[in-house]
Amino acid sequence: MNRSINILLIFFSFPAFAFIICVAFDIRFLNIAIADFPFKFHIFIGIATLLLLLIIRRSVSRWVGVSMTRKPERFLWSTPVSKERKKQVRLFLAIEGLIALFSMITVMLLTDEAWPVAIVYGIMALDQFAFLAIAQSWFRVGITHKAVVVADREVRLLFFSGLRRVETHQQTLYFEYIEDLQLFFPVNCIPEGKYGEFRTALEERVNRDRVFFSEGFKTLN
Repeated sequence: MNRSINILLIFFSFPAFAFIICVAFDIRFLNIAIADFPFKFHIFIGIATLLLLLIIRRSVSRWVGVSMTRKPERFLWSTPVSKERKKQVRLFLAIEGLIALFSMITVMLLTDEAWPVAIVYGIMALDQFAFLAIAQSWFRVGITHKAVVVADREVRLLFFSGLRRVETHQQTLYFEYIEDLQLFFPVNCIPEGKYGEFRTALEERVNRDRVFFSEGFKTLN
């Protein structure tokens, strides 16, 4: 979810910045001065609204997801994510927050007319840094009756229903389902020394006659 929304944010930010630059530098398009375009403020509002909806969707999904892991007793088995993974997540969140902050400053320097877009980037930066400061202690990997839950920078639910194969490849744990669906998460989310506990808890929740475990997964230690 986080990755797909980030892609959409980048995708829509390119035309947004292109329009802002055209307004800021009075670039002409089809013999029309963009700076004199009659509906430019409405376009800024539309861009800001679209970006804000994407940010809200990501933020709500992320905050609600990690709040599920605040009570370990909800899980049959759980563990905080590894220190290595936390470092990676902190770095990613900090970079995303700085990019959003830089985007806000850039928009305001280009033109004050794009203030709605600048505010949205400011909200994005604030959300990133708030999540970085507050939610780290909630990052967790857990197993419920129905799924594996991985909560850090984003929340992943890997359900047992329809599961056919579990395997590792290049530090990634893959869950393969019927109809060619594949879900995955980094192996280093699980702390070293906890792999055996995770594997045992997982094997107890699935039908071993229907689910294949690769040798790589079986040898995780």
